[in-house]
Amino acid sequence: MKLSTNTGIGVIDIGSNSFHLIVGRFNPGGSFTLIDDAKVNVRLCEGYAETGLLQDDRMDYGIETLAMFKRMCEAYQLTTIKTIATAAVRKAKNGDVFVKRALEELDLVIDVIPGEMEAAYDYLGVINTLDITDVLMMDIGGGSAEFVLIKDRKKAEAVSLPFGSIDLAERFSLSDDIKKEDLGRLVAFLEGAYAQYPIFEKAKNLPLVGVGGTIRNIGRIHRRMTDHPLDIAHNYYMYRHQVKEIYEMTSEMNYDQRRDLKGLSKGRTDIFVGACRAVYQAMKTIDSDKLIIANSGLRNGVIFEYLGFGEDNIVHDVHDMSLSNVMHNYDVNLPHAVHMYRLCKKMYADLKPLHILNDRYDKVIKTAALLHDCGIKVDYTNHHEHSFNLILNSPIYGVSHRQLLLSAFAALNHRINKKVKVDKQYENLVDAEDKKAIDLIGLLLQIGEQLDRSMDGAVRDVDCVIKDDRVILRLDCRKHSVFTDMILDDCGKKFKRVFGRELAVEASLRD
Repeated sequence: MKLSTNTGIGVIDIGSNSFHLIVGRFNPGGSFTLIDDAKVNVRLCEGYAETGLLQDDRMDYGIETLAMFKRMCEAYQLTTIKTIATAAVRKAKNGDVFVKRALEELDLVIDVIPGEMEAAYDYLGVINTLDITDVLMMDIGGGSAEFVLIKDRKKAEAVSLPFGSIDLAERFSLSDDIKKEDLGRLVAFLEGAYAQYPIFEKAKNLPLVGVGGTIRNIGRIHRRMTDHPLDIAHNYYMYRHQVKEIYEMTSEMNYDQRRDLKGLSKGRTDIFVGACRAVYQAMKTIDSDKLIIANSGLRNGVIFEYLGFGEDNIVHDVHDMSLSNVMHNYDVNLPHAVHMYRLCKKMYADLKPLHILNDRYDKVIKTAALLHDCGIKVDYTNHHEHSFNLILNSPIYGVSHRQLLLSAFAALNHRINKKVKVDKQYENLVDAEDKKAIDLIGLLLQIGEQLDRSMDGAVRDVDCVIKDDRVILRLDCRKHSVFTDMILDDCGKKFKRVFGRELAVEASLRD
């Protein structure tokens, strides 16, 4: 990983609908953190459909926005600023005028990238943050739509289609009251467009991974409709009939009704319907039943490439990579956390005849064990409560929303002897077996904390011996004191409640 300490990077993305700036900082110890994310709805390509030109007022607003972004980068004392322009500048006859103005007025160099490179950066943003293997990736922006066929986590094929949300809204009169005949023309256009590209036939029956503001809005609308308890866009998934439902609902609304729709950004009120149909049409074309939403796309892809994770060196285990990054950012005691995870994983396996839980909790155990103490970064007092909130709000990849929530609850539970009460808002994500797992994993974390209370790996290993009336923890310890009474006092009652057996400890001391 190409990291240096106390430096940062700013990535400016000049899109057809909005301009974005994300700011990342490289931290001592080799971790990376996003520290700012700014967005302005510039609508640079507004009016392009009629003239083929960028309008003067839109370019003026764009230059003002870039000036603000540059000031932000200077305030952060960034060592690197990368500015990328996509479809609006790429397609316009006078796109070079805007590029020249940015250079002359702001001393800002804009890299106008082709659609295939846009797709490549989208791919890097997705593949380095999602645990996926074979999918079709789609990014629909204001002026283009990129598709990448991913096979065995590799970019197999990519295409860029010359239309986006603004193009569709203007071409088919979809901004306010929408006529059925205009929707019919939209569908016919999309069917014809997709039929021209072999990539869709090659992607038959694969999940669709969605990138970009339109697709994030689809997910946010659905989360509001279903009272989903976590306001997390990344790795949220929906089914095709649910995407269709949102498209049909919004296509029957006028502008004012869509403006009041929970989950739909105000800046997309007039350009959402056509883009939403384009997403649904893609799913229908490849007969895909699942949409996976990615909150990491082009801008993140640029950063991953900068960090050394390009197409020839993608992240192979996104869960491990993200956990390592989060642990460094929160100054977690790495030897203790890793040892805790090893002890908890061993106890979970040994006690399987009693708890009869399957392997679907493996990532929960790993996430909770490695991050159970991350709340100390906020304050040691009640740090288990801080750990709960930090786990839920950290960029932890490769886990579902349910697994993330269970990991947070397990970490919360590692200093609580009674059953953790799952708040009502989370009930639709957690079933009875999940609640049992929270209680169990929290207990194992609590035992693990006592086994490594001296924080030096005093207990090398543990074996759980199951008897009719008790479970014996046989500890392989170094030759200094292990306070077995503390383990029994702190964990014995909870162990009896969870497993229905007494807890006993036998320590074998050796060099």
